[in-house]
Amino acid sequence: MNISISKVRQAYERHQARQRCLELSQQLLELITHIQQHRGATLAILGGDDFFEIRLAAIKPYVLKDLQEVQRLRGELISDESWQSLCAEWFTVNYHWRQDSAFHNFELHTHLIQQLLKLYKDFLNGPLFEHLDISHQPVARLTLNELPELMETAAQIRGIGTHCLASGAKEKAFVDRLGFLSRYFTQSSHHISGQYDVDELLQAGQPWYKLGDIWLGIERRITQELTPGRTGEGLLADQFFSDSSQLVFQAKQYVKAGLKRLKSATDRELETWINSSSYHTGT
Repeated sequence: MNISISKVRQAYERHQARQRCLELSQQLLELITHIQQHRGATLAILGGDDFFEIRLAAIKPYVLKDLQEVQRLRGELISDESWQSLCAEWFTVNYHWRQDSAFHNFELHTHLIQQLLKLYKDFLNGPLFEHLDISHQPVARLTLNELPELMETAAQIRGIGTHCLASGAKEKAFVDRLGFLSRYFTQSSHHISGQYDVDELLQAGQPWYKLGDIWLGIERRITQELTPGRTGEGLLADQFFSDSSQLVFQAKQYVKAGLKRLKSATDRELETWINSSSYHTGT
């Protein structure tokens, strides 16, 4: 198969642009992680646990640093309008959360995080990934869509569970949402297990089943401590936050492994040209 030099050049330019996109995606992952932590800490404080003020003070500088790095890397990958909107949303949640109800605070943080996750989906469905070689296409779907959503579900569970334990109240809106999220996490992780050979695709160094093992422990805690009608064993909000952070961290490690794998991906046209060149030169 003969491929014109112009197509090879276009494929190479896409490859270079995709590398920049992946670098940006890595920084977005850090930003998402820290905003998720900010949500959890503010929910705990609104629930009455002032211990989380220390956590919150430690998180804020990381968010600001992440925003600066994303600004430096975004180029044309994030439009000025989208970026200004995201920064405005962060300003709102950062400076006004103490005046909000806990549930409204949760919703505002979550909307901001969903807008950041949408950037991943836009990258996946854009021109930089549509020509990806076949072996890396499922890696891209996992890394830029399914795994970040799973990580966010885990982080929402952490935030709501922490708030409920901090407040000592099992508010219906939060308990109902927690039940839904728990079922959704189980379904999503089972779906991923059924659709993908995660260990083979990501080569993360951590087996996929480890996420399920961590989740079983968290799910048991939720059943014991946060189910209406159950008295529980007095689990502290800080302990639940720390335990469920292991779940978020594990999901994040798979996303990072996927981003690393995608850095070695090539365009189909470029791969064909390389193979054709090797054939004709006898190498």
